[in-house]
Amino acid sequence: MIRDVYVTKDVQKKLHTHNLVILFKKSVQKLLAGENAGLDFKKRKPKSENIWSFRINKQYRALCKRHAGVLTVFYIDDHQ
Repeated sequence: MIRDVYVTKDVQKKLHTHNLVILFKKSVQKLLAGENAGLDFKKRKPKSENIWSFRINKQYRALCKRHAGVLTVFYIDDHQ
């Protein structure tokens, strides 16, 4: 279960640049509520790296590291 989500400054800039702030906040609220099905929240390969991803919208994904129920979002990926 996810308890908290932290975002790096680079990610904050990219969210503002691509007008994704509202969509990102909605995705984070769903993660915190445990509604992961629509977000496609999953562990990325190689699984030993402990990198997870979730959907912001059809085009963008957030990449994050998970440690003890806390996600740290470090990159926004253009999934197209």
